[in-house]
Amino acid sequence: MQKNLVALPGHVTITTTEPDMLTFDNSPLVKRAKMPCGHVISQESMTDYCLSILGQRKHVFPCPNLGCKTEWPFFVVAHVANLTPQQRQEFETLIQDNETSKDPRNQRCPTCRTWCRRHDLNENCVECSVCTAKQGGRRFLYCCDCLREWKALIAGGRTCGNEGCGGTDSRRLEILASCPEKTILRRLAPVVRGCPKCGTLLEYKDACTQMCCTGCQHYFCFYCLKGANTKAELKCKPYDATCTIAPRQTTLSSTSP
Repeated sequence: MQKNLVALPGHVTITTTEPDMLTFDNSPLVKRAKMPCGHVISQESMTDYCLSILGQRKHVFPCPNLGCKTEWPFFVVAHVANLTPQQRQEFETLIQDNETSKDPRNQRCPTCRTWCRRHDLNENCVECSVCTAKQGGRRFLYCCDCLREWKALIAGGRTCGNEGCGGTDSRRLEILASCPEKTILRRLAPVVRGCPKCGTLLEYKDACTQMCCTGCQHYFCFYCLKGANTKAELKCKPYDATCTIAPRQTTLSSTSP
């Protein structure tokens, strides 16, 4: 059911004279929202925009107007968009997960995806209480490095006992070392990169080379790996960057999740 679009004092005003920046609809019968940056969008366009962001598993909302560097707060976007309660809950969960993932002590269980916490960054052994309960109390331990079940006799330390895991990001470094190269927007580069900030592995699929880490929401260039806090702050162009192609990574951030 379409909700009535109303103003949000201090953030959103309503217009029927300025066109939608995405569809260019200028019908005087349709209410459109004038966002904090001054750009105008209809409720229908905002809803479609939200769903596209959700489909990418992202939760930041940069103004889609080319050249605009404004990021819209979620409460403003949610006010304008016609989201179902389930869609709104999905966004709120993504936002919460992002905040949780910023702490390097937190790690998702590879089996049930529950957030778990290690109290010492020098320890790779983590227990998932949810999986432990499912196993009737038998402790489920896993390795923060290779994300496989802990096999070492001692429940602690950095070495888990799994083949190929050295306790120092060995599995992810192996992926970075062996991943293929491909032509990315006319330039040859490795198809997988580790986030320069948290170490999360990202594979290039399509579109531009400005990446947003799914683990910590850090922005960086897939070519040179130089990063920024926001997409607008990136110096490298999204589709025709001329920066130097960084070599394959042989180390990852010590705050890897």
